[in-house]
Amino acid sequence: MLRCYSPRWSFSEAGAPRNDEQSSMQERRKKILKAVVKEYQRTGQPVASQWLAQHWHFDFSPATARAEMLVLDKEGFLDQPHTSAGRLPTDKAWRFFIEELGEKELNQSEREQVLERLRELHNESMSGMAQFLADCSRGLGLSGTFGRSTDWHGAGLGWLAEEPEFEDDDLKNIMKCFDSLEDDFNKFFGDLDEETEIFIGRENPIKYLRNYSLVVTGFEREGGRGVLGILGPKRMNYQKNKFVVEETRKKLRNTKRSNREYTNLK
Repeated sequence: MLRCYSPRWSFSEAGAPRNDEQSSMQERRKKILKAVVKEYQRTGQPVASQWLAQHWHFDFSPATARAEMLVLDKEGFLDQPHTSAGRLPTDKAWRFFIEELGEKELNQSEREQVLERLRELHNESMSGMAQFLADCSRGLGLSGTFGRSTDWHGAGLGWLAEEPEFEDDDLKNIMKCFDSLEDDFNKFFGDLDEETEIFIGRENPIKYLRNYSLVVTGFEREGGRGVLGILGPKRMNYQKNKFVVEETRKKLRNTKRSNREYTNLK
């Protein structure tokens, strides 16, 4: 069973004796990292320290913010693509953001929107599920079944093409994903149970998709086992996409149960 066991990232002072000054530095860096991630998640553009200091109203000076961003850069949490550009969160930053800093759960309105769309979903074929995942996430929806009756589908390329990160090489890799979807998912996720895994960038076992993140879960239904997945930019809404694949899996499970109960009544 392939799992993504990521280390519990920490800042450099974590192993040193704690005092008030070091604790304050830790908190500043967490605030800055969370702000950079949030802004990049919102815009898809590099985040400059000056802009961050002006708009996030930190309780420390812009000079301190710049200095702390340099430290985060050296520690591998931020990357500066060009000397004149702002900074981008690295894969390490995204993992730290999800596991250490965390995000609030989906609000009730977002949850209800997803659940309402699921209630209205009548096409429960694998192609219908792929399209549903794509439309809910504005990413690439992937679905399929293993075994004798294989049925694999991908949908939502148009959503990915609208993202500012999307480049020509990405199109080639996505098309490669479509061509080898069954083989790759069988190789890496063939024994995935009803649990959800999140792979960020380089964590993705499918090497040519490492510019993106993947949220994937296994399911069982009449005819065998399968996988549901959402592929999207690293700045995807992880909490929402995790909720979407898990609720879709539940719908498939409930459909399987309903079909069995109907058969028993006949």
